Amino acid sequence: MVEEFIGQGAVTRVRVLTGEDVDAERRGDKAPIARSECTYYCPDEATAKRVISALEESDKRLRERPEELMLWDWQCTYFEAEQGNPNGGGTVILGVAWYDEEFYADRKGAWFGAMHQRIYKDLGVPMEDIEVTHWRLDAA
Repeated sequence: MVEEFIGQGAVTRVRVLTGEDVDAERRGDKAPIARSECTYYCPDEATAKRVISALEESDKRLRERPEELMLWDWQCTYFEAEQGNPNGGGTVILGVAWYDEEFYADRKGAWFGAMHQRIYKDLGVPMEDIEVTHWRLDAA
């Protein structure tokens, strides 16, 4: 059955970094109030590796600031290879869990700020190859 889907051009998503959404200890008793999904199109393998490494470093820095982990956290990061791309490119997909309403309202647009734009430029990802979608979550 899986072969049927693959034959139809199914996309494979590979988890490259673990986040709070699959780590119960990391999430603890915090309940997300919103979620963001950030996608970065990478035309080649080298760009994808730079983006994933930068996200891994950012996650390490976040873990050194436990007071911020109460406000937001990274979710898992995935890579989807672009079928037919001879350069190994594809899309890096990052999730963000938001735990604090005021912090979310203030920071949900940070991806578009000057600091992040400089980071994207250094990584070789133009703004038109980045998409961010936000979702509000209902309390259970």
